[in-house]
Amino acid sequence: MKKRVFCDFDGTVAVNDVGNLLFRTFTDGSWRESVERWIRGEISSRTCLEAECALVRATEEELDRFARAQEIDPHFPAFVQQCRENDIPVTILSDGLDFYIERILAKYNLSDVPFFSNHLVLDHGKLTPEFPYFDEGCGKCGNCKIFHIMQAKQPDEHVVYIGDGYSDRWAAEKADSVFAKKDLMKCCREQGIACYEYSDFGDVLEIFPTL
Repeated sequence: MKKRVFCDFDGTVAVNDVGNLLFRTFTDGSWRESVERWIRGEISSRTCLEAECALVRATEEELDRFARAQEIDPHFPAFVQQCRENDIPVTILSDGLDFYIERILAKYNLSDVPFFSNHLVLDHGKLTPEFPYFDEGCGKCGNCKIFHIMQAKQPDEHVVYIGDGYSDRWAAEKADSVFAKKDLMKCCREQGIACYEYSDFGDVLEIFPTL
């Protein structure tokens, strides 16, 4: 059976949770209240991201330098290459922002890896997030990962999902195989979702051929 891979970006492809680090770097810290409310399920990730972006004070040049300084999992390029050699599509699904995803992928010559995320508009230091896929979901996430999985999945495909956070928990329910760590691992255990625990894409590379 042919495989199709979807993976998260922040904390999965990227070493850091880049979105979280962005708000830690360019705000006064009051973003934490919105994140805590999102984790408790009181607000959607869209509302959370809108509140966080409204707090940012930074120029486009500062944000650009910040994004280009971020690193990816050192084994991710090898994983992408292995998938390409075996005609396995890899798509990044993120509830973060395209501004930093584009720049980080370009830094590692991975701009040809397709991704879906929320969009960021920059205007004289003001950050405004836009949500082109929000209406495709249930309203809990800015970017509905389930929508993208169901749009791309073919009837004879084995879907693999790789993630690490709360925004991955619904996508994991739609996958045939799941690689999980951190908060996603906790969610999988609580919901009884079978998964492979991993630390980085080096672990994924070892297990992936056996699926």
